[in-house]
Amino acid sequence: MATGDGRSGGQGRMHWLDELSSAWRREYPDLDTSVLPPLVRLANLAILSEAFQHEVLAPFDLGPSDYGVLAALRRAGGSYALSPSELYGRLARSSGGMTKILKRLEEQGLIRRSPDPEDGRGSRVSLTKKGLDVQDRVFAALLTASQDLLAPVATTQLREIDRSLRVLLDAFEGYLTG
Repeated sequence: MATGDGRSGGQGRMHWLDELSSAWRREYPDLDTSVLPPLVRLANLAILSEAFQHEVLAPFDLGPSDYGVLAALRRAGGSYALSPSELYGRLARSSGGMTKILKRLEEQGLIRRSPDPEDGRGSRVSLTKKGLDVQDRVFAALLTASQDLLAPVATTQLREIDRSLRVLLDAFEGYLTG
């Protein structure tokens, strides 16, 4: 089993993060460094999760941000359309960043931009038939890859992990928005 640093993991072997934690405790014996391991693990998971997404999306010539737009439009239901401001709000992107993504997806024929019939000043972004097909195929690939990735983790453990991640997410959101 790989540990992310090229060494095998397993019983009896110290994980690189345990070594890091021991070193911080040794260097700062008067400080409680117990909050660091979960944050370092979370940062490592973010890097690995992004690499996982890139690997699954590469055959579709999409990046995570591109797919995020397609998925948000798919989840919108009905006409699979949202305004650009709804998209960048939902996906936490700047308007400039969203404009670049939309241009790229439009050039690939996956979305179309059209005037908003309810707001003459605004526009709507919608999935094309090709975009809907690609989104459905990518979703199936991501779901299958995610199931394969997490197959060794018991269902009860997944629920526990999800609960714990919600707690961490709430802590980060509270700290950054409070």
